[in-house]
Amino acid sequence: MTDAVTATGISVETNVQIVSDLTTGLQDIYGDDISVDQNSPDGQLIGIFAQACTDVRELAVQIYNNFDPDQATGTVLDQRVAINNIQRQGGTFTIQPIDITVSTTVTLQGLDANFNSLTGTGYTLQDNSGNQWILLNTVTLTAGLTTLNFRAAQIGLVQPITNSITNQVTVILGVTSVNNSAAPLTVGQNQETDAQLRLRRAQSTAIGSTGYANGLLGAVLGLTGVIEAVLYNNRSNVTDGNGIPAHGIWLIVDGGSSSDIANTMYKKISDGANMKGSVTYNIITPSNEIFTAMWDVPVAQRLYVKFNLKKIISTTTFNTAAIAAAIAASITFSISQAADMGTLTQLALNAVQANGGGGLVLDLAVSINGTTWFDYIATTTLAGQFTLAAGDIAITVE
Repeated sequence: MTDAVTATGISVETNVQIVSDLTTGLQDIYGDDISVDQNSPDGQLIGIFAQACTDVRELAVQIYNNFDPDQATGTVLDQRVAINNIQRQGGTFTIQPIDITVSTTVTLQGLDANFNSLTGTGYTLQDNSGNQWILLNTVTLTAGLTTLNFRAAQIGLVQPITNSITNQVTVILGVTSVNNSAAPLTVGQNQETDAQLRLRRAQSTAIGSTGYANGLLGAVLGLTGVIEAVLYNNRSNVTDGNGIPAHGIWLIVDGGSSSDIANTMYKKISDGANMKGSVTYNIITPSNEIFTAMWDVPVAQRLYVKFNLKKIISTTTFNTAAIAAAIAASITFSISQAADMGTLTQLALNAVQANGGGGLVLDLAVSINGTTWFDYIATTTLAGQFTLAAGDIAITVE
């Protein structure tokens, strides 16, 4: 076998083949009767040369593979995805739904176009650990309770405890109480990993695809700060069952700047296409017209889980609080992702094994109200996103 780069890829000699070639070469020079045993001087010299040759070949294979963005790593991966006009995200923000109760009509200022700014200002709350939370989008509320999405003021891993965000930094008359009764929609990451960057590149290459819908989704997924996005399309002549207008789209985006999203929609959306969404942003076009982009952000839906934990050994003691915390920390639901007993049972088993083991997870069920239980449950809207807090996981030890 010889080293070669062909249409099927790169092929190099293995260490065993290199040792064989070197052995044959020495025997051709000095004769077949020379000692090439591993303990002999010539055998050890062959081993040194062979390892050096193997190291060079492994480096060549690594360089070759790094031309493939699906195999590249680190800085080289950054260079490869730049070809697709993509950059590694330096970090993401935790997005937390918070219940806001008001006694009168009030307007709360959000970050809006400054989603990615660390100095952006807006209606701000604080949790018991001192972490601050800023409202994503400006909104006008009427008397009652409304759940709104907030962003952690600091980028990276910020994981709040349920019912800990109760303090107003920005004091607004008419706001009577604030509280995070559910788990975060998404927990911020310190920096985008290689695996996450590869996945986002694969999704974002749809930018140049045929059809504006895939191109729009790919472009939005490539925006800085966007954690996840989904797009639904209605090609019929009437409003469909999801409320998408005729010949319209429904874009749902988790994270990202309102300005960036709106400008991307303006550039990618087909002329005359209708839109659905409660978030709006106006773009002044080159012809001095107003283009109003419409989309939605994920709607947090509280999920409840219960199961029985049967002891395998009667003397086993379970830390149910630690098990519940491990389950909640191990899952983040995507937009409109359903909850099912199969996935959650496996997570529960993993949590039990990590906290003492010796138990069986039985009769796991899920609910959206804590009263009616199912083996499988979907979000009540395509914009819904389940959140699961440790306090909403009930474990009964048998």
